[in-house]
Amino acid sequence: MSTRVPIQVRFADVDMARHVHNAVYLHWFEAARMKFLEQVVPADNDWSKLGLILARNEVDYRMPVRLHDTIEAEAWCSAVGTKSFDLSYRIHRIGGDAPGICAEGRSVMVCFDYTVQRTIAIPEDWRRQLEARI
Repeated sequence: MSTRVPIQVRFADVDMARHVHNAVYLHWFEAARMKFLEQVVPADNDWSKLGLILARNEVDYRMPVRLHDTIEAEAWCSAVGTKSFDLSYRIHRIGGDAPGICAEGRSVMVCFDYTVQRTIAIPEDWRRQLEARI
């Protein structure tokens, strides 16, 4: 089960080639990731003690996004390990002359105990939520 969030393309996102700069896609992935994690991690979680480390980001660019495009970012869990899980992403252009997937990506998220500064197993309640969304 995936989560989608609407994205507003800002003027500052566009580079001299008149399309969205490559680094901006990671911000869009983050917006979708945060919305997705709201469904997995309890709202009262103390992120200063039990949290996540972003260990890897990948982006495959398919079509350029331009200033006036209507887009959405989509995120879903694509794999669950012992201490980490993968989130996958798509940036969709909605409508217009060329609707479709503009970018795809993946990130590896590692569970981390900030009080002892080490990786930990995925908490069981998180694991259940993640596995239900694959």
